[in-house]
Amino acid sequence: MPLKVQLKRTVVLIVSVVAVVVAIFGANLIHSKQKCKEIKVVIESENKNLLVKEYDVQNVVTGVPSEDPQGKPFSRINLKAIERKVLANPLIKSCQAHQDLSGQMTITVQEHTPIARILSSKSPNHTQYDSYLVEDGSMIGLSPHHTERVLLISGAYFVGKKSLKDTQSKSIIELIKFIRDDEFWKSQITQLIVEKDGGVTLIPEFGSHFIELGLAIDLEAKFKKIKILYKEILPVKGWDFYKKISVKYKNQIVCE
Repeated sequence: MPLKVQLKRTVVLIVSVVAVVVAIFGANLIHSKQKCKEIKVVIESENKNLLVKEYDVQNVVTGVPSEDPQGKPFSRINLKAIERKVLANPLIKSCQAHQDLSGQMTITVQEHTPIARILSSKSPNHTQYDSYLVEDGSMIGLSPHHTERVLLISGAYFVGKKSLKDTQSKSIIELIKFIRDDEFWKSQITQLIVEKDGGVTLIPEFGSHFIELGLAIDLEAKFKKIKILYKEILPVKGWDFYKKISVKYKNQIVCE
């Protein structure tokens, strides 16, 4: 390759690199001086109705005038601190805040999806209020905007508990998910009553009976027995014929 051509290519390459560096430096300079002109809130949810509203997030971010980012340069705004403030709302699962060159701050939040509602309970030394339960075992309180239609759970097992993340509670979570993920049982079972030892009683939507499930184990086998009763026996005898159905013992179904 002739030396002249080689030098020309080298000069073009150097100029291109310098141009890129200058462009990046200029963009960063503009970015650092850019002020926050507006705040946009995006809420991601799997719920039919939002548990958190956009103004809930806006109020957290702008509610204190001295901490309101609007009108301030982004170089003085701590986006991570804003995310932490938003995440203080237990209904919110995740939060990301970012800025763009137009001066807009976008706060994207994902709210939790409740799988059940723990009903209030009282003991001599403790009062526990209603709270939604999510899949990881967290109790997230209730939404002031909407009541989610989910499985109701109650009983002595929940008194004093702040979460269901312990090993013993995993079977309870699995039972709730089992019912939620089966369209038949989701429509049939409205409430679980869990005793202190973990024994479960199912309250169905139809009939005046209750179902003694026992510990939340061997779910496939236990619900298979109940389904046979529901499909073949109760439609004939009547939904109010039995008061108690028990499948707590292996290979047995007891109707009284």
